Amino acid sequence: MTSRLPDRPQAHRPPDLPGTLDRLLALDARLSGVWAWVQGQMQPDAAHDSAHLARVARWTLRCAPDVPPALAVAAALTHDVVNLPKNHPQRAQASELSAQAVQATLPGLGFTPGEAREVALAVRDHSHSRGAVPQTPLGEALQDADRLDALGALGVLRVAGVGGQLGRAPLHPDDPWAQRREPDDLAFTVDHFFTKLLRLDGTFRTPAGQAEARRRTRTMRAFLAELASELEVDPPGE
Repeated sequence: MTSRLPDRPQAHRPPDLPGTLDRLLALDARLSGVWAWVQGQMQPDAAHDSAHLARVARWTLRCAPDVPPALAVAAALTHDVVNLPKNHPQRAQASELSAQAVQATLPGLGFTPGEAREVALAVRDHSHSRGAVPQTPLGEALQDADRLDALGALGVLRVAGVGGQLGRAPLHPDDPWAQRREPDDLAFTVDHFFTKLLRLDGTFRTPAGQAEARRRTRTMRAFLAELASELEVDPPGE
């Protein structure tokens, strides 16, 4: 008599959308020009590269199903066109500088002044450090999509990559969850979970973004619980 393995839970599958950057660019002829401009301007880093832009584009489309796809993808591709390091003194102004560049450039790439303005507004307001409330459905979708890429397994990879790039220690040796000190994510990578990542869940504005943020936050908490087990300490509280 053979035993039957228990059924595995069905994997989370978001709505099917173009998966590769090439397929995203094929949604509108103008997007190839946008991408060429971004490639010539943006300085990529460990967490902000072409793969990040493609992921943000897919989720911007999901979070803004009623926004023209060309505008959703254009906003995602350009949202980090001025990409400054986390420790740069003008980091908080990066989204404003990106928006200004978008507003000036997109009309020359086939977008109307009104379309360029809508994309620029979304780009300006997406940044977490700016603390802005988006003014349009496109702005809400772009902000949600960009924040989603900071969560879940991808978020763990990205924060580790940035921490290594900036020379941060992985964690504080005696107080990894910053329970007896102020969190310092300039010194310790794990502290970034407590200064930002675990606080994002309640900030999402679209139904698709809210649902996915809850799922990805659970994934991060599971990672921290496993890390606590390996460190032989209690896991961080909720």
